[in-house]
Amino acid sequence: MKALGFAFLFIGCAIVIAAFGWWWLTYVEVVKYDYLSWREAMNCLVWHSDICSLATALCLGSHPRAMANYWSSVLWIGLIALSTSLFLTSRTNTVRQR
Repeated sequence: MKALGFAFLFIGCAIVIAAFGWWWLTYVEVVKYDYLSWREAMNCLVWHSDICSLATALCLGSHPRAMANYWSSVLWIGLIALSTSLFLTSRTNTVRQR
């Protein structure tokens, strides 16, 4: 059970880091060209809105189309994996104490 918890921890961290990297590659140009502020771009990290779609559509000339399709659910999947790892490792410690 503990090994499974560490696997979820590793996978969750990798997914969260990848989500931040993907978001950065997508929205650094959007902010650079002043289509969105950093605060508005940070909102695009956690949820998708029409503003995010419009800003990335306006910025398609600076990076490939595949990069512009940031999917905010990736961050949530990573956070779910991290939460699962915490649950599994704490559950293992609780079972051992009994």
